[in-house]
Amino acid sequence: MADPFVEHAVQASLISFLDKRLLVVLRDGRNIVGTLRTFDQFSNIVLVNASEREVAGNMYHDTKKGGLYLIRGENVVMMGDIDHKVERAEMRKVDKEQLEQQREKMKKEDITDHSKTMAFEEDL
Repeated sequence: MADPFVEHAVQASLISFLDKRLLVVLRDGRNIVGTLRTFDQFSNIVLVNASEREVAGNMYHDTKKGGLYLIRGENVVMMGDIDHKVERAEMRKVDKEQLEQQREKMKKEDITDHSKTMAFEEDL
């Protein structure tokens, strides 16, 4: 039986993300960007206007894949709202070819790809 305190804490923390644009990192390494529409007691989430985000260095590319994602809570590693000011200032949206060129350049220069690192608002 689930601990009611833990269940309440998870639900309370997700309420603050409703109708906000989020980046969700999944267990398989994918990054999904979308607006949180709803969630349930198991932390399953529904994202609308969603796309898969690929990142290489300070460049990113969003691939539309249907727009609606239902994600099981057990597959979510991390999620947070996107700080659009930081995203615009420090990240550059590019097409798929430019992203692949950046990855190849980073591989040749032996630069570690921080593809799981994004600009999040810090809630302090």
